[in-house]
Amino acid sequence: MAKVLISMPDSLLSALDSEVERRQTNRSALLQGAARRELGMLRRDRGAVLAELDALSATWAGPVDAAALVRADRRRDD
Repeated sequence: MAKVLISMPDSLLSALDSEVERRQTNRSALLQGAARRELGMLRRDRGAVLAELDALSATWAGPVDAAALVRADRRRDD
């Protein structure tokens, strides 16, 4: 596996390190995943995707007022 040396602003590195800690991973793994997503090379196991969707749907509380959500989102962005 090749090794690379990159430059980035301190603030970006700090954000990267925070995300590494949150995900309990390492910089290399996080950056590899980001590069794969950016390049459209990320392939996920169908079963894993379906399991995630099942877990999300289990937390769904029922019908949502979509218009209210859009209004709240617009107010937040103002």
